[in-house]
Amino acid sequence: MAVATKYVFSDFLLKDPTEAKYKGLRLELAVDKIVTLFAVGLPLFLISLAYAQEVAVGTQISCFPPNNFTWWQAGYMDSFCWAAIQNQRDDPQLWLHKFFPYTLLSLAILLYVPALFWRFTAAPRLSSDLNFIMEELDWFSDRSIRFAKSLASFDSKGSPEDRRSALELTEGCFTYPLVQQYLKTNRLSRSLVVKYLTCRGLTLLTLLLACSFLGYYIHLASLTDEFPCDLRTGVLKNDSMVPSVVQCKLVGVGVFRLLSYINLGVYVLLTPLVVYAAIGPARQSSNFLRPYELLPGFGALGVVTPFYNDLSIYLLFLEENLSELKSFKCLQVLELLQEAGDEGFDTKCLLCTLGQVKTDVLDGKNACQHKKKKETKPAEE
Repeated sequence: MAVATKYVFSDFLLKDPTEAKYKGLRLELAVDKIVTLFAVGLPLFLISLAYAQEVAVGTQISCFPPNNFTWWQAGYMDSFCWAAIQNQRDDPQLWLHKFFPYTLLSLAILLYVPALFWRFTAAPRLSSDLNFIMEELDWFSDRSIRFAKSLASFDSKGSPEDRRSALELTEGCFTYPLVQQYLKTNRLSRSLVVKYLTCRGLTLLTLLLACSFLGYYIHLASLTDEFPCDLRTGVLKNDSMVPSVVQCKLVGVGVFRLLSYINLGVYVLLTPLVVYAAIGPARQSSNFLRPYELLPGFGALGVVTPFYNDLSIYLLFLEENLSELKSFKCLQVLELLQEAGDEGFDTKCLLCTLGQVKTDVLDGKNACQHKKKKETKPAEE
C-alpha cells in the first residue's frame, strides 16, 4: 500500500520541464480576438472585393460623349471627369464615392490601434505576471502533494518525533502562500484595468463612428450616382466643338452601397460584444480556483463583489489560460472524487484511495502476466 501510494504521489508531481513553460499563453481574450478579427479583417476583405470589381469592370465612371467624339476622346473624357469629381460644386460629397475603399482601409487601421496598444503596453507585463502566477500555482500543488506523500510515508513507518519534526518543516511551506498573497495585493492596483478599458473604449468609439459614417454613406449612395461634368476648362473654355456639360455615372456606387450594408451590419453586431468585454473584469470572480482550495494553506481569495482592479484582470486571463495549468487538471480530478464521496472525505484519503486502486490494477496486470508465462512454458515444451 505504501509503495503504491508513493507511486501515485509521484504521478501527480509535476515534472521539471526541459523547455520554457506556457508557450501557448493567451494574452488576448477570445471575445477581443473575435472583435479584432471581424472589425479589421472585414474592411480589408471588402476592399479586395471593391478592387476586384474595378478590375472586372475596367473603369469606375461612365460618361456619355457626343457623337463627334472619337474613342480616344471618350476615354480622355472619362479620365478627366473621374479626376474632377472632388471639384463638383453641385454635389461636393461625390468625392466619398471615389475614396470609399480608402475609407474602409482607414477604418481597419483605426480599429487595429487598440490591439496594438494593448500588445505593446500591457501584454509584456501581463505575460510575465501570468507566468509567475501559473508557475506558483503548479509548484504550490506540487509541494502539497509532497506534503501528503510525507504524511503517507510517516503513517506507515517512522517514530512520532521524526514525524512531528517533518510536519513542522513541511508545514512551513504553507504558512505564506505566495501566489495568493500576490493576487490579493493587486486589489489596490488599477494600471492594467485602465489600459484594458481604454482599449475597449477606443474600439467602441471607433465602431460607433464607423457605423455613423457607413449609415451616412448608404444614405448618400441612395440619392444619386450621376453628376454633370464641365469639359470647358483651361484651353477648351472657348472651344465650341466641345460640349459644355456631359452626364457621367459612377459605376461602382451600387457595389459600394452593398459593401456598406454588410460592413454596417457586422459592426452593429460587434458593438454588444465590445460592451460585454468591457464589463468582463467587473463580473470576474475566483470561483474557478476552487480546486486549489483542496490544498493545505490555500484559502479563498475573497472576491465576493465584482470590482475593476488588476486582480480582476489577472483572474480574467488566468481563467482564459486554464488549459496551460497542469495542476488544475489533476486537482479537478480530486475535486470530482471528493464531491462524489462523503463529507468527511479529505484529499489525503482520496490520494490513498487512488493508491489502492493503482495497487489493484498493478497486481491484476502482474497476475495476468504471470499466468500467461505459465501457459506459454508448457506450449514451448
